[in-house]
Amino acid sequence: MPKKKVPVVIEIRDSHEVEGETHASEFLCDGVLTELGDGWKLDYVETDGPEQSESALRVQNRTVSLSRRGAYPLEITLEQGVRHNCYYNTPAGMMHLGVYARSVDASINRAGGRIKLAYTLDFCADLMSSNQMEIKVQARG
Repeated sequence: MPKKKVPVVIEIRDSHEVEGETHASEFLCDGVLTELGDGWKLDYVETDGPEQSESALRVQNRTVSLSRRGAYPLEITLEQGVRHNCYYNTPAGMMHLGVYARSVDASINRAGGRIKLAYTLDFCADLMSSNQMEIKVQARG
């Protein structure tokens, strides 16, 4: 049976605290939500100036995985209470980061939903940033 794909509007808000300074951003785009049987997949395109990245976000229970392809590829897994390693390609080169998800709260269905993430990033076991992200998904029409 083919998987149903639902056109959605996605709102992403995130904040990063680095050495006592907080930086926040907001992003709005169109995407496609697909039911996976054991979770959901959200596909969308991010634009940062002239650069575009294709992103796929998978939500399965208390785990969220992000795969980004484009100028700065990224594969990251956020699993509540677990530290994972990831590689992040930046303008300065490839970075090996640790990611610890303090909380992963996801409630998604065909109509949309919300994903809330709180996590830290570390480099060589030194804390780089504390992060929070909220993703709101709403079916079109």
